[in-house]
Amino acid sequence: MKALLPWIETLRERAQAEGLTFPPVLFEEVGPEEMAMLAAYGGFPRRYPHWRWGSEYLRYRETYRYGLARIYELVVNTVPVQAYLLKGNTLLAQKLVIAHVYAHADFFHNNLAFKPIPKDMLSEMAHHAAYVERAMERHGARSVEEFLDLVLSLENLIDPHAPYIQRPQEEEVPKPQDRLRVRPYLDPYVNPPPEPPKEAEEGAKPQALPPRPTRDILGFLARYAPLAPWQKGILEIIREESLYFAPQAATKILNEGWATYWHTRLLLPLLTPKEAVDFAEMQAGLLAPHGLNPYRLGYLLLKEVEERWDKGRFGPEYEALPLGERLRYERPTGEGQKKLFQVRTVYTDLNFLEEFLTPEFALRHRLVSPEELPRFAEAKKALLFRLTNAGYPIVELVDANYQNRGELLLVHTYEGVELDLRKTKAVLENLHRLWGRPVHLKTVVNGKETLLSAG
Repeated sequence: MKALLPWIETLRERAQAEGLTFPPVLFEEVGPEEMAMLAAYGGFPRRYPHWRWGSEYLRYRETYRYGLARIYELVVNTVPVQAYLLKGNTLLAQKLVIAHVYAHADFFHNNLAFKPIPKDMLSEMAHHAAYVERAMERHGARSVEEFLDLVLSLENLIDPHAPYIQRPQEEEVPKPQDRLRVRPYLDPYVNPPPEPPKEAEEGAKPQALPPRPTRDILGFLARYAPLAPWQKGILEIIREESLYFAPQAATKILNEGWATYWHTRLLLPLLTPKEAVDFAEMQAGLLAPHGLNPYRLGYLLLKEVEERWDKGRFGPEYEALPLGERLRYERPTGEGQKKLFQVRTVYTDLNFLEEFLTPEFALRHRLVSPEELPRFAEAKKALLFRLTNAGYPIVELVDANYQNRGELLLVHTYEGVELDLRKTKAVLENLHRLWGRPVHLKTVVNGKETLLSAG
């Protein structure tokens, strides 16, 4: 690690001189075994006990052992930023990774998707682990792990936009005035939870619950489901961690493209001719055109944005030109860098690809052949659909007292793709186990509106 300290400082100064801004970054070298453990834990040294981490650890360890994959670095979105470097990397590889890390740190610090995300998750994850461990001591490891399995099967039933939404106080469900502010997973112990909805008397008009359709189904269950306090605490833990990782899933292509763009820009001027050749070989491997490579697609799109804005290839004047003239169109403006920083700040993968993934770009980089160009719009639509809500179906809870029986009614936002009925059945059954009453889902099956039920 000592040999890397001058490069850590040099690359930090270069990054800041180029306009990147980030909190302090702490670098640590770890071996392959520890890197596999950290990767399994999502970059955190401590997580709650569960078999899924062991399964992930074995996968990472074996793929490294057999040369199928190699984790060069891990970056954790905290303050200070925690970055892990793999021992055994060449000096050039470590220098590349350090520059890559600084760009990730800048992205975490400035992209609006990460603004409401807590930056103290190292300690928060440790609190979560301690909470679950205490629950295991009191209620039995098997019962707690089975409950974790149940909740983790529903971990995507969150509203990824919840941290950004602020509603007027009077629109919220009334809360007691003497509630104490504590961590969400401790709230059921400190503040008595409200009663779940019950069947109303004939002729009564119960207050709508939830007051408006919500995608935050885990949050609703943590508040209203007839569960023990320790179970509600675990629901809040899974929800909180899912919300923490949601922006990373929503910006994977842009984030990796940004880091690749900047490690190239920061490091290349510092390399010897021999190192430049080795760097080109490493870069070729990183940007290999296999599947949906987020490094390649993000990097090439950012280069495209920079070039278009530097050459004036944007706006109505450009869009009105035929394809052949667009490719030859040049009008120097010097706006490329300014546009890149704007993209880094306000875009996620969805609007990044929607705006800048054009037929011209796809042709130039051989994402499609000329014969496939007529189907480009359809392929792009399918890709954007995969990126919407991290690829999960969008489901809202619309009524927790369906037909005045205290049952849940969910509605699937149908956008031309039907649900996997086997998985849907399992989800409904698990929701029924948590809620204790029947659960219903409106969706489309075989082209017809259908009500699926469990319980």
